[in-house]
Amino acid sequence: MNRSSLAVSMAAAVSLALQPGTASAAQGLFTYTPPPVEEALHAPRVGVCYPMEGDGPVKNETRYEAQLFRGANCSGLEYLLQPGQGHRNAVFGSARFIGQGSAAGYFSYTVTPLPEALQNPQADRCIDIRGEGHAANRTDKAVLLYTRPGCPGTPNATILAGEQVSHSRFAGVEFVS
Repeated sequence: MNRSSLAVSMAAAVSLALQPGTASAAQGLFTYTPPPVEEALHAPRVGVCYPMEGDGPVKNETRYEAQLFRGANCSGLEYLLQPGQGHRNAVFGSARFIGQGSAAGYFSYTVTPLPEALQNPQADRCIDIRGEGHAANRTDKAVLLYTRPGCPGTPNATILAGEQVSHSRFAGVEFVS
């Protein structure tokens, strides 16, 4: 082997040796609930039963009274909201508006999405996901929860391997050893 090819081989070996380690995966499952989504029903028709699942703040910005029911088929009256009235935490399965003609305006409500999961998530790097509420760490690593995407600064919470929390809010996570 000549001197130049020996130098190239040694440089390649040193370069490989100095490469940062590749991140491993956290083995297991991390489940979380994404933040609620606000929905709106524009100009709902009066007298029509609207099956819709709400779980959180509601606001009746129509001209007519809104009836909110437990059941999806307008059964089990739970709340009555006058025009302009709201409720901080309404849980309901359907709604109907009472009056004549079109309700004009809109009715806004919050929907809590179904839980999501990360299967064997990448470790030692920030993952931008939004979560709010329940989170369960079924991986072999601790997970750091950050309030902002990109995982800047100090985490606001840590969930150890095998643990869960019922109240969390995060925009970025990082699985660490």
